[in-house]
Amino acid sequence: MLTLADAHFDFGRERILRGASFAVYSGQKCALVGPNGAGKTTLLNILAGEIALQGGSRSLIGGTQLKYLRQETTLEVGAHGGPGRVVDAVADAAFARERQLERELADVSARLAAPHDEAAQQQYIREQGRLQEEFDRRGGYTMQARLEAALSGVGLPRSTWQLSPERLSGGERRRAALASVLLSGADLLLLDEPTNHLDLESCEWLENFLAQCRGAAIIVSHDRWFLDRATTRTLHLNRGRIDSYSGNYTFFDEQSLLRWEQDEAAWQRQQAKIKQTEDYIRRNMEGQNTKQAQGRRKLLEREERLERPSTEPGLFRFALKSQRQSGGTVLETRGLGKGFGGRMLVRGLDLHVSKGERLGIIGPNGCGKSTLLKLLSGKQVPDEGRVVVGHNVDLGYYDQELSGVSDHNTVIAEIGSVDPTATLGELRSFLAAFGYGEDLYDRPVGQLSGGERGRLALLRLIKEGHNTLLLDEPTNHLDVRSRESLEAALRDYDGTLIVVSHDRRFLDKVVHKLLVFPPLDADGLPTGVVTLFDGGWAEWVKDRVGRTQTASLAPAGTASSSARQATTPGAAPEADAGKGGLSKNEQNRRRQWIAQAEEAILALEAEKETCFALMAAPDTGSEQRAQAGRRIIEIEAGLQKHLADWEQWHLEIEG
Repeated sequence: MLTLADAHFDFGRERILRGASFAVYSGQKCALVGPNGAGKTTLLNILAGEIALQGGSRSLIGGTQLKYLRQETTLEVGAHGGPGRVVDAVADAAFARERQLERELADVSARLAAPHDEAAQQQYIREQGRLQEEFDRRGGYTMQARLEAALSGVGLPRSTWQLSPERLSGGERRRAALASVLLSGADLLLLDEPTNHLDLESCEWLENFLAQCRGAAIIVSHDRWFLDRATTRTLHLNRGRIDSYSGNYTFFDEQSLLRWEQDEAAWQRQQAKIKQTEDYIRRNMEGQNTKQAQGRRKLLEREERLERPSTEPGLFRFALKSQRQSGGTVLETRGLGKGFGGRMLVRGLDLHVSKGERLGIIGPNGCGKSTLLKLLSGKQVPDEGRVVVGHNVDLGYYDQELSGVSDHNTVIAEIGSVDPTATLGELRSFLAAFGYGEDLYDRPVGQLSGGERGRLALLRLIKEGHNTLLLDEPTNHLDVRSRESLEAALRDYDGTLIVVSHDRRFLDKVVHKLLVFPPLDADGLPTGVVTLFDGGWAEWVKDRVGRTQTASLAPAGTASSSARQATTPGAAPEADAGKGGLSKNEQNRRRQWIAQAEEAILALEAEKETCFALMAAPDTGSEQRAQAGRRIIEIEAGLQKHLADWEQWHLEIEG
C-alpha cells in the first residue's frame, strides 16, 4: 500500500532519515514511536507526500486514498456555501462525494416536479436512479447516523454541532477534524497525536473504531495504553533508522532492549576485532609478515563499520522526596460545591485524603476535574462547603496554565534556584532526561515553547520537595521515556498524590484509588454522582466489564462493591477473590515457549529487513523484487502467529 525505500532526508543539521525502508500493508495498524526530535511528524509529512525525499523513494499504490490528521488540523468554514455549522463542516470534509450526490439528487427531484415533456421525464428518472444507486452503494443513507456517532464518539457535545467552527475551542476543533478524518473511509490514515484533547471515554471509542476499521493506519502518539490497544506493529524512528517490531508498544518496549543488547554486543565484537587487526598490522608491517599485514589492512579498509547503538534504552532515575512529613489527614472536603454560569460542576462533595494516598481523578472533558484541583489547592474559592488542609501539609500544585516559573530566568537558573546544592552537571543531566538540549540551558524561560515551558514548570515543582502534589495533566508535554521516569519517581514518592490525567498507563502505574466523575448529558450537566473507586485503572476497567458506563458510576446499592459515592464514605471494599493460576512447572514451560517465540520473531524480523533491502537495491530485478514482496507477506503472517502465542502465554502466566 505504502512503501518507503532507501529514504534519506535531513532537516537543517538534523538527519531524519538515513537509508530507511519499510512498507505498510492493507489493514495494518502501525505505531510510529521515537524520542522527541527524532522527526516523527516530519516523517508523516513525507508519507503524506507533503515533503519530498532528498534520496530514495516513497511509493503509494495507485488509487489508495490517504487522509492525514495533523497536530494543527482545523476545519474549513462554510464549505459549498453552507451555513458554516460544525456538523456541515465535518460532513463536507468526510463525505465530499456523498454530499455532492445529495445535492444532485435534490436538483433532479426538483426538475422532476417541474413541468416537462415525456422524454425529459424519462431522462430525469434514469438520472435519479443512477444517483440513488451510487448514493446507496457509498452508504449515503447511513451518513447522518455515522456522522452523529463520530461527533459523539470524539466527545463533541450536541450543543456545539450547530455552532460555527470559529466559535469552538482549539481542542473542540481538533476533535471535529479527527471525526472528519475517521469518517472519510480512507484506505490509509496518518494520525498525529489523535488522542490529544480526548477524554478517557473518547479514547476508548477511538480504539474500538480503529479496531473495526478495515483501512491501514500509521499513528504517532505518546499514549502508550492507546497504542497497546490500537496497533499491532511498531515502527521505531531513531537516528535516521526505522526498525520494525511486529507487536504493540509493550512488545516493542521489551524487544527493543533485547535488540539494543544484540547490536551493542555486535559493535563491541567488531571493535575488538578491529583493535586486534590493527595491532597485528602495526607489529608486522616492517617484518617478515609484511604481505600478510598489507592484506589484512586492505580487508580492514573494506569492512563495513557498524555504528554504535544509541544509549541503552533505560530510564533516567531521580528521587522525589518531601522536605517534611505531613499529618495523617492531608485534605478533607465537606459539602464542597462550585459552579459557573449557573451550572454546578461539583456539589456536596465529601472527600477524605490520608497521608500517602495516590488518588487519580477521571471523567469527561468539562466535568470539573481541574476545577476540583483548584479548589483543593486554594486557587479558587468554593461556592458551597469548604476544604480543610491537614497538619503540616505542604501543597505543590501543577496546572495547565503553567504558572510558577519566572520568564526572566534562564532554564538552568530556574531549576538551580530550587536546588542550590546540585552541581551544574547534575542539573544538565536532569534537564536532558526531560528533553532539554544544550541549546536550551541558557535560554530565557519566556522564549520557550508551550511544551518546553510546561515541562520546566513540572520539573521545578518536582525539585521543591512538597509532601503533597496536586498535578493537572502532568504528562501532557512529556515524551514516553520522560513519562516513564516520572512514573518511577512517583511510585517511590514518600508523600501524597492527587492527579488529573487522561494517560491511562500513567494512572495504572501510579494511582491506587480513582475519583470518578459521571458522564455529562447534552446540556453539559452530570448524569450521576461522583464516586470513589478503591483500585487503580486496570481494576476499574475490569470492574465495569459487562456493565454500562452509567451503571458503573452509579451510587452504592447499584454499583460494584469497590465503588462508592464520594459524598458518603463507607466501609472498605471487600477483598478481591483469590486468583487462579498455573503451577510453577506450567509457568516455567510457558516462559520457555515465550523465549522461543521471541527468538523466532527476531529471526523473522531480520529476514524481513533483508527482503526490504533487496527490494530497495537498484540492481534488483523485477522477479526478485516480487519474490521478496511475497516473502514479506509470508513473514508478516508468521510474525502475527508468534506474537499471538507470545501474548497468550503472557496472559496465562499472569492469571
